[in-house]
Amino acid sequence: MPMFSRRIPRIGRRRTSIPDWPTLFHRSPSGYVLVSGQGVILESNSTFAAWTGRNRSALAGTVFSDLLSPEDLLEYQRWSAALTAEPATYLSVDFNGSGNSRLPAHISAVRTAYRGRTVDLLTVFPMPGRRRYERDLVDALQQAEAAEAARGVAERAARERESLLKTILDTVDVGVLVVDDEGREILANAHMEASRAILGAQDLSDFKSGAWSVYGPDRITPLPDELLPIRRAASGESFSQQIMWIGAGEGKMAVSVCSRPVVDGGDFKCSVLAFSDVTQLVRALAAQGEFVGNVSHELRTPLTSILGYLDMALEEEQLPGAVESALQAAVRNSERLLQLVSDLLSVASDNGAMELQEVDLASTVAAAADSFRPHARINGVEIGVELSAGLRAVVDEGRIRQVLENLVSNAVKYSPGGGTVQVEARRQDETVVIEVADTGIGMTQAEQEQVFNKFFRSGQVLTAAIPGAGLGLVITRRIVEEHGGSIDFSSEAGRGSVFTVKLPAAGPGPGLQSY
Repeated sequence: MPMFSRRIPRIGRRRTSIPDWPTLFHRSPSGYVLVSGQGVILESNSTFAAWTGRNRSALAGTVFSDLLSPEDLLEYQRWSAALTAEPATYLSVDFNGSGNSRLPAHISAVRTAYRGRTVDLLTVFPMPGRRRYERDLVDALQQAEAAEAARGVAERAARERESLLKTILDTVDVGVLVVDDEGREILANAHMEASRAILGAQDLSDFKSGAWSVYGPDRITPLPDELLPIRRAASGESFSQQIMWIGAGEGKMAVSVCSRPVVDGGDFKCSVLAFSDVTQLVRALAAQGEFVGNVSHELRTPLTSILGYLDMALEEEQLPGAVESALQAAVRNSERLLQLVSDLLSVASDNGAMELQEVDLASTVAAAADSFRPHARINGVEIGVELSAGLRAVVDEGRIRQVLENLVSNAVKYSPGGGTVQVEARRQDETVVIEVADTGIGMTQAEQEQVFNKFFRSGQVLTAAIPGAGLGLVITRRIVEEHGGSIDFSSEAGRGSVFTVKLPAAGPGPGLQSY
C-alpha cells in the first residue's frame, strides 16, 4: 500500500475509502515530514518542500536537522530525544531557506513504529508572523540592553569625572566655593572647609552677614554687607583680587577673593569663588614698605647735609677748575641719589593729605615740559607742546607737577637716539586729558604687563644703562588715582609710547595754544 494511503473504517454497515489521500496529503497547508530514528528524512509532502524551496526527491535521504538554523540544533536534539507516541508540545525553530533566509515555524511530532522500525512524524506549521514579532522583540531587547550599557558607561564616566574634579579641587591650595543665586552653598573643597574651621566659622552664613568680622584692606573699616564677596557673587558679579581681612585679634586672616559667574543660555546659574590666604604676603609687603621707609629716611638726612656742604664749597672763589668740576659732579650725583630716596619714601609712605586748589593746568604742563628741554637737547630730542586754554582743575599742583615731570622725564630718557616728545593737554567733556607721547624704544607686550610694578625696568633700559629705579610710574599712578583720575598707556617696541592722564575738570577750556 502506498505510504500515507489507508482505508477509512466504514460508517455504519458501509465501508468508505478516500482514494485521493495523497492529493490531500500534499495539498495540506501544513508541512509533513517522516523522519527515521537516525534523523534521516524518509518522506515529505509538497507543502514542506515548496516552503523550504527544495525538491521532494532531493529532501529524501537528507538529515532533517541540517535544515534547521545552527542556533536551534541543541534545543531540537533535546526536544527530539523526548518524543513519545503522544503528540509533543510545539517547538519554535527556524529553517534554512534559500539565499540564507530564515523560515520561522512551529513543529510538533509523534514517535511511532512503521514497517518494523521507529519513525517520527513531524508536522510543520509555517509562522512568518512569529519571526517578525521575535525580531521586533529581539530588537527592542537589544536596544534596551544598549541603552542600559550606555547608561552604565555614562554613570561610570560621571563618577570618574566627579572623583577627578574632587581630587583636583582638594589638591589646589586655594579655597573654592560654589554658591547659587541665593548665596546658598553648592560645593566647597577641602581647603575651604579647613579655612572655615581655622576661623571658627560654623557655616556659610557667617561669611554672608555681619555676624562675622570682615574688614577692608586697612584691617579697620568693617566691610559693608553689599560688598561682602558672597553677596556680590550671588548677584552674578564678576570681580578679582578683592582684599579683605576676616576674623578678630591676632587671628585675622588676609584673603584675596575672586568670583566668576556660571551662565547657561544667558541665565545665571551659580558663581564660583576662589579664596586665597595672602596674610603672609600682605604682612611681608607691609614690612618691606616699613623697611624701605626707614632706610630712606635715614639716608635723606645725611644726603641733605652733604648737598649743603657741597653748595658751600662751590661758593668759594678761585677754585681750581678740576676741583670745581669734581664738586659739581658730586652735587649732580647727590641730587640724583636724593631724588631716588624721595621716591622710595613716597612709595613707602601712606597717602598724605593733599593741598587741593583750583589751578590752570596749562601753565603747569608747560612748566614741566620746559624744565626738561636742556636735557632733551643733549639727547637730540625735540619737545613739542599743544595746550588748550583754560584747563582748570581742582588738584594739588605740586603733586600733579611731579606726575608731569615723571612722564616727560621718561619720554626724554627713553628716546636716547633722538626723536620727538609731544605733550598735549585738552578738555574732553568733564575731563582734562594730558598725553605725553614719544618716539623712543617703546615696550614689548610682556613689559607692558609689568610697567606699574615697583622697581620694574625693561631689558632694553637695563642694556642701555638708562638711570632710574623703576618707581616713577608707580608714584605717578598713585598720585593720579588720589585725584580721582586715571592713567593709561599704549606702546610698541621700537616705535615709542603714549601715556594718557585723565583728571576731573573744573570749568570750560576753549582754544588751543602751541609752544
